[in-house]
Amino acid sequence: MKITKIEEQKKNKSRLSVFIDGEFSFGADNFTILSHHLSEGDEITEKKLAHIKNTAVFEDAKNYAANLVSSRSYTVKAMREKLKNHIGDEEIVVRTIDFLKEYKLLDDTDYARRYAHDLVYLKKFGIRQVKWKLHEKGISDSIIEHVIEELEADDTISENLESIILKKLSGNYDIKNIMKVKRYLASRGYGFDEINTAFLKIKAEEEFYEG
Repeated sequence: MKITKIEEQKKNKSRLSVFIDGEFSFGADNFTILSHHLSEGDEITEKKLAHIKNTAVFEDAKNYAANLVSSRSYTVKAMREKLKNHIGDEEIVVRTIDFLKEYKLLDDTDYARRYAHDLVYLKKFGIRQVKWKLHEKGISDSIIEHVIEELEADDTISENLESIILKKLSGNYDIKNIMKVKRYLASRGYGFDEINTAFLKIKAEEEFYEG
């Protein structure tokens, strides 16, 4: 195998891309390239290439990922994309993600639980919108199902729904206004059945107090 090209990365000038036999092999910093005496045109054995990836490149990937998670949480999907752009080598990406999972630095269940909590308790989204946003983050169906079950265990979503209806109606029960509010609620991720149930409940309560 031959190192056919070592070039500066376009998105990160402090890193270099190494090409073996015309194909991109891995990305590394200048220190890694210099310390392993890598130059264009040099022959490189599979053993040496594997050693470089298993030591310097893997350590670089772990340090890079650790710096990322020290500032905010990441999903596996988001971290994979970051590492792919930074390192390039799929095997190193997988190993780094496994390393992060092992030390609880990457946890899709915890991320999904906290993200869904914010969507419901702070932004007052309905279940359908929560599911869609979790899917968008790359969360697996099994984790989403588990998190949704937890959310549905209390009355927060139905209470949010009723409070939004009362606020949006503002005492105006004109049919056009009611339909407008229902469309708004649907856009926030609430199902038509639960919307209609909430409207009936509010109407029944008001009739009770008026009576």
